[in-house]
Amino acid sequence: MGLTVKAVECRDCGDIVYSRTQQDFRECTCGNVSVDGGLSYFKYNVAPSANFEVKKIQIDANLNELYDDWNDMNDEFGLIETKEDLPQTVINVGSLNV
Repeated sequence: MGLTVKAVECRDCGDIVYSRTQQDFRECTCGNVSVDGGLSYFKYNVAPSANFEVKKIQIDANLNELYDDWNDMNDEFGLIETKEDLPQTVINVGSLNV
């Protein structure tokens, strides 16, 4: 079924980033957006001029798969580089008001 996770879409480079575990710091390709905290807490940082959107997305993975991906440094999850080349199944389930 998958998980719903909080993510940040960088509209400057098109990446969507989310953190897989509490210790997982991820950033987009252009470096304007970063996330941290996994599902334990959600923390994001953006460059002052960044064009971004905080959202919830559905990913095709479970907690163990996310942890193993981070722990084994496989990096199959956490960074979606373009909408045309999705490494994961993503369904936008709504924007967050922050």
